[in-house]
Amino acid sequence: MNVMRLFPEKYGRAPLFWLIYMLVPLIALIATGGWEGGFGLLLLLVFFLMFRDMYWHPSRAFLDALGMTALLAVLLFFFHETFIYLSIYTTYSLYFIHKRWKIIVVYMLAPLLFFELYMLTLYSSRVIDFSTIVAAMILVAAIPVGIRNEVKSWNMKEQLSKANRRIEELVKQQERERIGRDLHDTVGQTLSMITLKSDIARRSLPDKIEQAEREIKEIHTISRTVLNQIREIVSDLKQLSFREELIHAEKLLREMEMEAVVDAPVPVHGLNPLYENILAYSLRESITNVIRHSFASRCTIRVEDLPEEVRMTISDDGIGFKGEPGNGLLGMEERLHMISGRMNIESAKQRGTVLVVHVPKVQK
Repeated sequence: MNVMRLFPEKYGRAPLFWLIYMLVPLIALIATGGWEGGFGLLLLLVFFLMFRDMYWHPSRAFLDALGMTALLAVLLFFFHETFIYLSIYTTYSLYFIHKRWKIIVVYMLAPLLFFELYMLTLYSSRVIDFSTIVAAMILVAAIPVGIRNEVKSWNMKEQLSKANRRIEELVKQQERERIGRDLHDTVGQTLSMITLKSDIARRSLPDKIEQAEREIKEIHTISRTVLNQIREIVSDLKQLSFREELIHAEKLLREMEMEAVVDAPVPVHGLNPLYENILAYSLRESITNVIRHSFASRCTIRVEDLPEEVRMTISDDGIGFKGEPGNGLLGMEERLHMISGRMNIESAKQRGTVLVVHVPKVQK
């Protein structure tokens, strides 16, 4: 059990809301004073601990409900009948209980307390306001409806959380596959060239010193290229911030003497770190393509923060392109597909290119 938290984090603030119903009994017991008030406060504390225990140990919820009912019976015997409202907490245990016979027993606990109060009117001098009791019974009967709505909400959050974790795992797997392709296509090919060059240099010694020196110099140059390629691949693994990537993209375009038009709300809302990372990667890859291939004089970046998605449009006035997209765009499309996103490209020769990226908003 986490002693630093009242309730498990996954339930949010809902359990704290239910504690409101303990305020009136708490104030009444404090006002009572003396040993009777102290005894009542002790019972109320144990009652609260049982309610809390249901959240940390759901398998004990039925026993907690029975225990709370026993404590409530004692409180009703010694104190005011309005304490019947605390039976709300015993009914709330239905959220954690799934066996049918246990559910039936819990439903019968509140009527048993009602019967206790009725017996007190018959065999004691206490005068009990039964209109208050009836109102409490109606409230207790309505609790399962609220519980059902809370269950739906919590289940939905749990499903979204599991889906996000699954997506993150799949994206990581996709990243590993992409890194493998990058290493094979770039570093692997370059290392093969180093092997070939070193073999030529070895055969050139000692008869062709000049050729051997030339080959060794090329090996040195190629090895530096390999190092840079590895650095590029590793840097691509870092967590990307969309805000930082947007600033970097605008700076790159201006360094290339392109007119950069940026219309983007920062920060964008409703994206978890994974989705923001993919949006930032898409921006980086798109701007890289504009700089390398478009020969454009103007590039526009527009980001729309819509209720259901973030839509990013990148357009240029360059030469356009025909044919199949390259590995960069394919990698972008693969990432977007993993989070149920998509991209559209429109391009015509000498009429520029428009790329639209759709990243859905999913609850964290």
